[in-house]
Amino acid sequence: MKFLIIDNDGAERSLTLETLRSAFSEANIVEASSREAFDEKITEAGFDLAITEYRLDWTDGLTLFKDIQSRYACLPVIMLTDSGNEDIAATAIKIGMADYVVKRNRHSLPDAIKQSLFKTKKEYCKNDNKFQLHERRDPFISRFTRDFAYFIRISPEGKPVFEWVTEPLKRLIGDATCHGESKQQARDWVLPIHPDDIPIIKDRFNKLLTGREDTSEYRGIINGSEVRYFSDHSLPVRDLINDKVTQIYGVMQDITARRKVEEKLYLMQHAIDSSSNGIVITDLADADYAIIYANKAFLRMTGYSLQELLGHNCRIMQNNDSDQEDIHELRAALQSKRDAHAILRNYRKDGSLFWNEIYISPIQDQQGRITHYVGVLNDVTHRVEMEDALGKSEARIRSVFNNVSDGIIIIDEHGIIEKLNPSAEKLFGYAAEELIDHNISKLMPEPDRSRHDSYLNDYLGSGKAKILDTRREVNGLRKDGSIFPMELGVSRFYVDQHHFFIGTVHDITERKKAEAALRDLSGHLEAAREDERTRIAREIHDELGSLLTAHKMDLSWLKKQIPADLALCHEKIAVMNLHLNDGIGSVRKIIADLRPSILDHLGLLAAIDWKLDEFRRQNGIQCALTVQENDVVMDEGRDIAVFRIMQEALTNIAQHSGASHVTLDVETGANTLMMKITDNGRGMTKAQMHKTGKYGILGMHERARHFGGQVIIASNPGKGTSLVLNMHLKSSESDGCHD
Repeated sequence: MKFLIIDNDGAERSLTLETLRSAFSEANIVEASSREAFDEKITEAGFDLAITEYRLDWTDGLTLFKDIQSRYACLPVIMLTDSGNEDIAATAIKIGMADYVVKRNRHSLPDAIKQSLFKTKKEYCKNDNKFQLHERRDPFISRFTRDFAYFIRISPEGKPVFEWVTEPLKRLIGDATCHGESKQQARDWVLPIHPDDIPIIKDRFNKLLTGREDTSEYRGIINGSEVRYFSDHSLPVRDLINDKVTQIYGVMQDITARRKVEEKLYLMQHAIDSSSNGIVITDLADADYAIIYANKAFLRMTGYSLQELLGHNCRIMQNNDSDQEDIHELRAALQSKRDAHAILRNYRKDGSLFWNEIYISPIQDQQGRITHYVGVLNDVTHRVEMEDALGKSEARIRSVFNNVSDGIIIIDEHGIIEKLNPSAEKLFGYAAEELIDHNISKLMPEPDRSRHDSYLNDYLGSGKAKILDTRREVNGLRKDGSIFPMELGVSRFYVDQHHFFIGTVHDITERKKAEAALRDLSGHLEAAREDERTRIAREIHDELGSLLTAHKMDLSWLKKQIPADLALCHEKIAVMNLHLNDGIGSVRKIIADLRPSILDHLGLLAAIDWKLDEFRRQNGIQCALTVQENDVVMDEGRDIAVFRIMQEALTNIAQHSGASHVTLDVETGANTLMMKITDNGRGMTKAQMHKTGKYGILGMHERARHFGGQVIIASNPGKGTSLVLNMHLKSSESDGCHD
């Protein structure tokens, strides 16, 4: 057995202990001398009886009995005291105490204990007939409560058996007897539990079996599919003989509606707290629109804690900067009880400025009365700064657009002009309104005008355009019908998945005039150089050639006059002959380089064949010549230009290409000549072809351009180089050559 003695008088408690041990030597006696000791000891399970003094330092015995009874309804309690009286004794027995013993009669305490334990056991033996009692009480209990009350008996195997449930609980779970089952089978019914909450049920049942009261929330499954939430408050009852829990009384409440509201509120609260926007709720005007709630984002945004904000108006963030137009709009909206939007300069707790975009809206109750205001805030400092920077950037771009000297025209993917700057208006002679919404081909002469739309459609279909991101020379058409040369650069951009093109136009009329004059000068200079080469070649031929020939004749005469026995003189004459022959050969080579006489006597093709043969002999490079027409008659000057271009090309091959083979093809038509020179050398990159100082290549272009021709050079590293010359055989209006 296990007894609990509650008495703050140590001497009296010792006398009681002595009396109990003399009568119950095997008993486990637990003492409690203070409120703290009582609170600690009463939680222990297995007490068979409690003995308490009436007058205690922290309470009285009658009040303490009620506390014990709320924890252990069937635990017998005896009051042992000299501080009571007859009224107290009567009250103790009336409220359910097992007995009342005065301390001067302490010797009778063991008998009182035995009598109390026997009475408790007798009451426990009557429990088998209690089910019928519960059955009779059920209609009355069910009439006055909507809760689901029940009584559970714990079987010898430790399993719960429902002995009785109220009518509401029967309707909830269904009466098993309706299906022909026995009442005993019905008492074995267990409420179906949601699989995820079975651990909760197991834990609370184990707790109840240790004698501890429990309140748990879990989910039950009703009618096989409906899930409901229940709050279950259970009180265990112990067997006073073996100290085991044998009964459980409980009351269940359906809290499904409450839990759904709680979950909805939790979800809303979590969403509000997780929002990146600041959210604040304020009271009404009579409370100066004081803040009653602010979410985490609002606190992060402002730097204030919630305690620092509660009860304050949102003007705490204005920092005396209240003269803002949007603030007046917010105040007007509050007065008229409507929604509003504003962007304000606000200040954090540390005084730093931030731009705050706020939306306010009144909150109404179910009767339509406005009870609060909610504000949704967003830190738009970066956006405002970007908009300000963008505005300044747009102003600068607009200034450049309107004041740049080149014409700028923007067209859409259909070639329709969207915008143009004043320089473009001046360049083409149109006002902006005369061109906007018109096709760009209006500014093009033929044949470009007819071809433009097809070029644009081809680009949109294939995505390839040769004119993008490059500058090229084209002709423009002014309003007065005049055509002028211009340099055009085209780039593209996208807006809302639509193509737009920007054309930059530069008038190159004056540059063309200067280039024409420079080309004309270059042609004249080249012609003068050729004339000078021809003159020098003739003078060398006539003067130096004649002189060397005369010396050779004189040396031959001298050789005949010297006696044969003067061997040294004859050897010297032989050496002098060799030197003269070398000199004559050098003179011939110089004359050929200055002006190959074969060009004047046999024509261009013979000169090409001769030069190619000389190139092969001098450089050891294999050469092949193909000529489709032998009869080539060219204007004076063109033949030497073609020859010089070929000569320069062969020189470059010999010096830079490392080629082992060269082919030269010549084709002629009615008034055209095409010469193609190809090698299998190391080739060049574009950067190498356009490198500053490449005067040989530049000279070839200038020679061809002077006669209205064109030189095209194509080369790739490791794949050799090809040069193509196209030129008219005779002069025409388009040649660009001048006398």
